[in-house]
Amino acid sequence: MLAAAAMTVTVVPATAAPAVPRAAQDSLFTPVSPVRVLDTRDGTGGVSGPVGPGRTATLALSARVPSTTTAVVLNVTAVTPTAPTHVTVFPSGQSVPVASNLNVVAGDIRSNLVTVALGTGRSVELFNNSGSVHVVADLAGYYATSAGSLYTAETYKRTLDTRNEGGPLGPGGTRVLDLTGSVPVSATAVTFNLSAFDTTADTFVTAWPAGTPRPTASNVNLNAGGNRSNLVTVALGANRQVSFYNLAGDTNLSVNLTGFYTPEFGSAFVPRSPTRVLDTRSGAGDPLGAGENVVVQLASHVPANATSVLLNVTGVEPAAWTLVQVWSGDYQQYYASNLNLGVGETAAVLAAVAFDPARPVRAYNNMGSVHVVADLAGVFVLPEATCTVDCAETWGYNQSWELGTGSHAAYSATAAPVAGLSGVTAVAGASTRYALRTDGTVAAWGHNVFGQLGGGWSGDWSPAPASVPGLTGVTAIDAGYYHALALLDDGTVRSWGTMFEGGWGNGMNQSNVPVPVPGLTGVTAIASAGFTAYALRGDGTAWSWGSNSYGVLGNGSPAQAADSPVAVTGLTDVVAIAAGAENAYALRADGTVWAWGRADRGQLGTGFGCATCKSAVPVQVAGLTGVTKIAGHDAGGYALRGDGTVLAWGANDQGQLGNGVFCDTCFSAAPVQVTGLTDVTALVADGWANGFALRGDGTVWAWGANNSGQLGNGVACTAPANCRSTVPVRVAGLTGVSAIAPGAAVVPD
Repeated sequence: MLAAAAMTVTVVPATAAPAVPRAAQDSLFTPVSPVRVLDTRDGTGGVSGPVGPGRTATLALSARVPSTTTAVVLNVTAVTPTAPTHVTVFPSGQSVPVASNLNVVAGDIRSNLVTVALGTGRSVELFNNSGSVHVVADLAGYYATSAGSLYTAETYKRTLDTRNEGGPLGPGGTRVLDLTGSVPVSATAVTFNLSAFDTTADTFVTAWPAGTPRPTASNVNLNAGGNRSNLVTVALGANRQVSFYNLAGDTNLSVNLTGFYTPEFGSAFVPRSPTRVLDTRSGAGDPLGAGENVVVQLASHVPANATSVLLNVTGVEPAAWTLVQVWSGDYQQYYASNLNLGVGETAAVLAAVAFDPARPVRAYNNMGSVHVVADLAGVFVLPEATCTVDCAETWGYNQSWELGTGSHAAYSATAAPVAGLSGVTAVAGASTRYALRTDGTVAAWGHNVFGQLGGGWSGDWSPAPASVPGLTGVTAIDAGYYHALALLDDGTVRSWGTMFEGGWGNGMNQSNVPVPVPGLTGVTAIASAGFTAYALRGDGTAWSWGSNSYGVLGNGSPAQAADSPVAVTGLTDVVAIAAGAENAYALRADGTVWAWGRADRGQLGTGFGCATCKSAVPVQVAGLTGVTKIAGHDAGGYALRGDGTVLAWGANDQGQLGNGVFCDTCFSAAPVQVTGLTDVTALVADGWANGFALRGDGTVWAWGANNSGQLGNGVACTAPANCRSTVPVRVAGLTGVSAIAPGAAVVPD
């Protein structure tokens, strides 16, 4: 167990890094089944005999990787050195850097994963500091500017612990790890931290693609009683599986997934010559004490749109047995470690860490005291925004990369293009965004804890748009808190994510791939509340399923939820539907609007509201006629009239009524006119506190809260007057817009 509390210590400054030409070095990954490319014991790789003190071995890889290769992934093993030493791997043609990839004592065997840029002649150098040592290298893959896969980082996800799953591997034992649900169907390779411990004999552990012959390679080498970790990058085998082998004795294993590769979405790799970014021996030279952590200064060393970094982390001579962890995020993963160290031991490990300046990378020491050194080996960056036609632009919240622009900022007060996305006709969603493309397919990005991306996996998030597999012929999209809907051109509906209460009518309440909503045909429109979904059929009836909190199903039932679609009571001739969190709206052909669900803030628009008010069946919104479009948010609704004006009702604690009035507790239980809006052609609402309108001139207008840039007018929330607007203000920089969503717009050119 790690210590329960962590304390931040003084940041150690690092030297500035040389600039890297982005366009020339963005690279994609191609995994290979581990293959031995160097073994000084038998002359493999053209080097025979141990590497002496202060000497280098040159590993030429021109016959192994294409000419477009920029970097390689090698599992490097130092075998029985004659003296304590370190081994450094670096590009040929460069000077030996101030870095070490392997630290090993006399007579030991130790491995470490190395990602290194190629140098002259597509070669790398392996430098030995002291004594003589045999060196072995196994190629796990390469990065090239040609075809390959992109990378998506995840915070540590425990996917295997043999103490809880089947017990230790015995001598010659194997174990298969199934990563279905943890990575997308399209994944080609994974990266994980592999720990071997409680071993009863000297041994090594090998990881390789399931369903293929076991290679002559080792990923973790350890002695009896040892506890060691190593980063592993390995191609996926059949059915997204990886195999593990233990040579001797009994050994427990744990696997913490840190990322995956897929050709469909993610970040490209930019290799770096080893660059020191942390050294606690510098300056005052104070080691990290027990429970202390230090921020690794990376902001000046990586591009603005970096999503992950590779760090070679070295722990130097700890005063007690300890572990070192490197992580990024709001919460430390207390069950994970990158580096396990004995008293007085110096060792290194490669760490793949998600990067976000708002959640800095930290290095943590568990016990005693230890110096920590980190060298930057490379960064992963989002593709540049290249869209010129039918582009999606977003603004506002960015807590889960939902902007999709490559920005790390917690929010953006101005619109920017979504990276690598074009051909968009509509956008939906909030913490997870969805884009409907002109070819009838859907892309998704942002939050994915419940599989909202629809790609066959559940995890943290995707900063880049990812195609939702299996969806074609889509004509409309919408999303609730943690689920999404797609309407197909055959009148059926697909859904994915989770609705917690209620499900898809097929016995599930969560799916990380789109599944049909049974019993629905002839659907012409869809809408989603927080945990409830709606469909409008061609016969003018409305249907609902999911949670029934506050009677939001609209069928008068006291049931908690509906697992399959039920008819909303008493509604005919419906031409449009909309929803908030626990309230829903229907527009009828006669231009009237009907509402049901929660009414504590006047959400029903009937002229009344109270703490316990609700309606489990539709009731008419007061005084509305001639309505052509409707929208709902978590505490109210909007209606667009045929004359291009907008009316609002419900809460007004952030000025979301748009009528120039604000108060913390007030609301309007009857529709009031939104100030200054004419010639409106479309409107949408977002969360609790925002409305958005598209005008006939192609401009977008917003009102309500601005604590996270929701207004998109370039004004940050730095004073109370800037944190909301009680009247519509123009979203900056957008013209010619064809469609809008909360905090998003489609710009044809």
